[in-house]
This record gives sequence, C-alpha cells and structure tokens, in this order.
Amino acid sequence: MHRSLLFHAAAVLAAAFAAAPLPAWGVLGHQLVAVSSLADLPPGLAAWFAGREDILRDHASDPDQWKDTDPLERPRHYLECEPYGGPDRVPMDEDAARARLGPDDFQDAGQAPWTILDRVQALAGSFASGDPDQAALDASILSHYVGDLSVPLHTTVNRHGKPTGQHGIHRRWQIGLVERLEAEESWLPEQRPAVLGPRPEAAPWAWLKQGFALVPGLLADDLAAQRADPDDPDGAFGEAYWRAFRQAQEPRAKEQLTLGAQRTAQMILLAWTRAGRPGAPSEGTQAGNPVARSGQAEPHLPLI
Repeated sequence: MHRSLLFHAAAVLAAAFAAAPLPAWGVLGHQLVAVSSLADLPPGLAAWFAGREDILRDHASDPDQWKDTDPLERPRHYLECEPYGGPDRVPMDEDAARARLGPDDFQDAGQAPWTILDRVQALAGSFASGDPDQAALDASILSHYVGDLSVPLHTTVNRHGKPTGQHGIHRRWQIGLVERLEAEESWLPEQRPAVLGPRPEAAPWAWLKQGFALVPGLLADDLAAQRADPDDPDGAFGEAYWRAFRQAQEPRAKEQLTLGAQRTAQMILLAWTRAGRPGAPSEGTQAGNPVARSGQAEPHLPLI
C-alpha cells in the first residue's frame, strides 16, 4: 500500500486506541489485524478499501458480539487439534472432519478453518457485485476469524488453561500482552506483502500447525513468569509476572499479530482472485447498507 493509505490506516488505528480502555484481540488486537492487513495488499486490490478503513476497524469484533445471540457462533472462532490426533490429522474436507469426530464432537472442537473459507466466498461475492462497502465489511468479518486462528491458544483444548491449572492464560496472552504493548509504544504489525501460494485454500491448516506448535512454550513461559517473584506483594500476576511474561512472549504476540494481518490480506487476495480481480469502483460508489450476520456465509461463487 501506498504510503498515503498506510498513513491513513495508522491514523484510524490511533483514533481507536485513544478511545481506551479497550479489550484486545477482542477489540484492539482485531482492529490491528483488520486495518493493518490493508498495508499488505497489492495496489489494485487496496484501492477497493481506500476511504473505508473505518469499516474494517469498526466491525472487526462483530463476530464476538454474535456469540451472545447465536449458540453456534463460538466454535467458529477456534479449532481444537487434539480430538483429531494433532494438527496434521485435521481433514481439510468439512464433511470428512464431521464424520471423523461425529456431529457433536465436531461442533465442540471448533470450525475456524472452514468458517474462514466461507467468509472468503462471501467477500468474493461482494467483489464480483462491485459493492465496495460490503466488501469492506466482509473483509473486516473475515479478519476476525483469521486473527483468532493466529492465536496459538485457539488451536488447543487447553485454550483457557484449565487442564494445566493455568486459569486465565487466554486472557493474559491474548489481551494482557496487547494492552501493555499498546499502552507503552505505538506499535503496528510489520508490513508483509500478501502472496498466494499454489493451494491458498489450504493455508488455514498450515496456520493450525504453526500455532499449535507454539502452545507448549507459551504455557511454560506463563508458569515460569508466575514463579518470577514469590514475594511479589501483588501475587502471582503482579509486576514481576508481567515483566517476565512480556520478555518471553511479547515478541511472539507481535509476530502473531503481524501474521494475522498478512494472512488476512492473503485471504482478501484469494477472494479478489476468485472474483476475477475486478477493478475498484469509482470513488464515491455505494451500493446500499452493508450487512454481515452470524452463521455460515452464503457461497456466492464456486470454490476453485
């Protein structure tokens, strides 16, 4: 992107951060992923979102709100690899995965990769129809699920730390680190151009493997940080904990946020490619009020 759009995106994020206190990777982290993904797009695609950065920022956490009204929404945000025997054994075919675990266990284990591909299809339809506002909204919703799958704890049954007695680890890593990062420095994800590989639809399964491999180290660092200062008057999660945990895990949190933005851009590029890489509509084009809802996105175009 295209220095002017990048500067505007940074300004959009700065305005959002000024509205603190904000929970993160629920709000702040998802905003970082959504808006920063625009910097990773090629110029012809980035033009679709020029002047619509606010849409990506403002709707990046809509799927979390849907959990309150749709009982099927929560599992769309993660995938537990252990029920399948590890990330290498998670089928790409959704029906095969359901058959492997059975309908109930499949539902409980999560559906994040397939949800991402559903949302890619919805975005492809918006590109094909020439609706830039709907495309921006669909890209924002897509970014949420991609961002969630870039959180290592969203790949494991131990995402909340209950099996290992590390209650609250999800919030400490996903929210606590990002809040402290943004409170002390104006950090943005590194710009990394989106590139489509030979099988871009398989990318979410590669992300599963990458994230799952990080879980043991993340949990070990949390335990070590809790032992950093047994005499800390603030207890196990006082200043000593956060100094140790940040030193160990903040670089990883930054990397996963950067990957979340790049992966979002990759999926936006995939959707645009499926739609035939249409040119951006002329400035000022609007096609009505954009709408995004919880649930499986209607596939507008056939999978390729």
